[in-house]
Amino acid sequence: MGIERTSLELPTGTAPDEVQAKAAASLRAQGIDTFSDLSLQTTLTTGNPDISRYTLTYWVDDHPRD
Repeated sequence: MGIERTSLELPTGTAPDEVQAKAAASLRAQGIDTFSDLSLQTTLTTGNPDISRYTLTYWVDDHPRD
C-alpha cells in the first residue's frame, strides 16, 4: 500500500466533490481500481484564468485482498 497523487486541469471554481468524482473516473480509466481515501490537496492557478490545476492524493493497494 502506498500514497500516490494525481493532478487534473479543470475549470476554475469546480466544486470539490466534482473534482474528486472526475479524479476517481480518471484513475479507473487508467486501470487503477484499488484506491481509497481520495483527497483534494491543492488548487493552483495556471496560465489560463479559466483553468485551475487540482492535485489530489490517494492510497493504492498493490496487493488487493480476495
